[in-house]
Amino acid sequence: MSDVPFDPSTAADLGGQQQPSEEEIRAYLSQLREAPVDQVLAEVANALLNAAQVKVGRRDGRLLIDGLAAMTDAVRGHAAEELTTQLDEALTQLRMAQVEGEQQVAKAAASGEAEAGDLASEPGEATGTAAPADGGEQADQQPQQAPPQQQAPQGGNAASRLWVPGR
Repeated sequence: MSDVPFDPSTAADLGGQQQPSEEEIRAYLSQLREAPVDQVLAEVANALLNAAQVKVGRRDGRLLIDGLAAMTDAVRGHAAEELTTQLDEALTQLRMAQVEGEQQVAKAAASGEAEAGDLASEPGEATGTAAPADGGEQADQQPQQAPPQQQAPQGGNAASRLWVPGR
């Protein structure tokens, strides 16, 4: 199987490169069908890991981490234990980096530096209206109600302030 998967939907956007023939597409699909599921899962996980690393600290980075965690949980017991162990380790590192990155992004936002292209709200938030992507409020919008936050235990050690997916 090729290191670079072919996506027929983007074939027209290859910038003048020749589109694959129907025979090449069939050969790719045959390779994909015969590929071990662990290999396919590893490739998908790798794409999510890479994207999450690039977006660490942003809301969309958190969404990618949550997606990878959901995928890992869904395949646990069905895929090789080595794969899920590696994914668990990578998720732990990403979550720690995400917490640190969110602090840096918050500092930058406080000084007026906005993150272009980030999600308008935290993943998992159910709000009636979306916040502007630049973090500013529009004059004609009513204030949003924040979802209820879980209270940190009194004494608030560092572990109690860690990001937990879905919270």
